Amino acid sequence: MSELKAFHLPGAWGLVSVSPFCLKLDSFLRMAGIEHQSMTAATPFPGPKKKAPWIEYRGQKLGDSTLIIDFLKQEFDVDLDAHLSDEQRGQAIAIQRLIEENLYWAMVYDRWVRDENWPILKGTVLGNIPTPLRMALTPIARKGVKKQLAGHGMGLHTEAEIEAIGRKDIDALADILGDKDWFMGDRISFTDAVVYSLLANIVFVEFSSPMKAMINAHSSLVDWLTRFKNEVYPEQE
Repeated sequence: MSELKAFHLPGAWGLVSVSPFCLKLDSFLRMAGIEHQSMTAATPFPGPKKKAPWIEYRGQKLGDSTLIIDFLKQEFDVDLDAHLSDEQRGQAIAIQRLIEENLYWAMVYDRWVRDENWPILKGTVLGNIPTPLRMALTPIARKGVKKQLAGHGMGLHTEAEIEAIGRKDIDALADILGDKDWFMGDRISFTDAVVYSLLANIVFVEFSSPMKAMINAHSSLVDWLTRFKNEVYPEQE
């Protein structure tokens, strides 16, 4: 049995986790072929940063998906981007920032602020928490996430402004992908895992979001989502 344990939030609708950061780590582990135990956690609080995902490995805990992946790349001597040029590596970082520092927060707004999504979120993202505790925690959690959204800046915008921000990011991703099979060319790379982790958590879930239609309007993104799923998660077909 592997010494490496990867802890992620619950999955739903065929996704290993409805947390993009957890799904990113899971995709990386699969693509890198790193043997591990996948563990589902009801809450992120046991993690060293009080967030998910986190790993336990040889007596230590490590949090933050990017820091975890950087550690695993060195520990297991794997690099999904070994075939990329320096220019492409720079582009990969820029795409990751677009996904995780901007578009992610538009997704958070849809899940946590839109009233129609709140019952769904309580039954999925928070669904593994025992009922009495969940009833006590959910209003506190929602208030906390709204505060985070405001601190980021996304939560200070109107709904229409957030939709416009999401559209620009999604259109930019479609432009970057173009007619290529993968975001960095004809070979899959870590960037594909980063983008998939978020777009899958918009398209393949039951949460209402105007960004679903924006993504589906780009046939290249739709085809790419299917391509990635077939490559990394063939058991879901």
